[in-house]
Amino acid sequence: MEASLEIEHESISTSDRWPVSSRKDNRWEKTDSSKNPAQSTIVKSQEDDKTDQDIKRVSSGIADLDPLIQGGFPEGKSCLVTGEAGLGKSIFCMQFVLRGLVDGEKAVYVAVDSKPAEIVEEAASMGWDLNQYVEKKQLLILDASPYFSARMVGSKEKEIDISKTVADLASYVKRVGASRVVIDPVGPLIASQNTTNGLRDRSRALIHALQENMGTTNLLTAYAINGARMGGHEAEEFPVNGVVVLKYARGESGLIRTLLLSKMRGTAIDLTEYQFDIVKEKGIVLSPIEPMTTPADEIPESSESLFSGSLFKEWQSDEVSVY
Repeated sequence: MEASLEIEHESISTSDRWPVSSRKDNRWEKTDSSKNPAQSTIVKSQEDDKTDQDIKRVSSGIADLDPLIQGGFPEGKSCLVTGEAGLGKSIFCMQFVLRGLVDGEKAVYVAVDSKPAEIVEEAASMGWDLNQYVEKKQLLILDASPYFSARMVGSKEKEIDISKTVADLASYVKRVGASRVVIDPVGPLIASQNTTNGLRDRSRALIHALQENMGTTNLLTAYAINGARMGGHEAEEFPVNGVVVLKYARGESGLIRTLLLSKMRGTAIDLTEYQFDIVKEKGIVLSPIEPMTTPADEIPESSESLFSGSLFKEWQSDEVSVY
């Protein structure tokens, strides 16, 4: 039976100034969402067959990125961050969640490959305390990792029921009152033993179910192997509203990380690769572009596992190290 994962720690006193991204230097400080244009901005744009449609924006949590997407991600939609191991996909997710939390929103983080303790510890290593938000019941972390570790690639177990899984997730979202959801990564939820079309259909079913059942702004992650999404398949890109591609590339001074906005519906974007660094307390910080050559092709590959059965498991917080 699925159970929510709530991290419980000793109470941590907090000041009135919590960490969140400012437009000036990307340092974390409390903001007033009613006065912050990056948190909720109305823009006029065209989306698919609709014209002159108002799109409400939700900050990505990355100060340097928001101006490039007209203030943030489209509210109530799903966006995808894809990239190889070590590029900062989970850090991107933490910034997205943390931005909402410090502005008074609530969030659900579905940990698929990493244990919840690892998520909390990684955030702590960046100088971000997620525990206070768990204690305040603003953040709910759901643990799906046991079901991935119990399955091997090529398992003959049946695919998970997407409708049931989303309905289950929606019950947690409604209980918490969350406006932001992270699924990190999404690949195993839509894994299919069929052809690419089967993967694409399951991807479409998941994204549509998220939008219809939850009404939240969702950030999903996916692995890329040597620059190819999902081991050569780009299934998740088709139904999502936006795609952010993180890559390794070779610059004049060596290997660098880059960010590309390859898709953002209803948004005028520049198809430019932006160099970025991962900085403690700031997270992902875009920087001036260094001259680049071709993407690196010697980065270790990642892999994903199939799983079936219950998705969430309650997890105890005594595994977390205190920084």
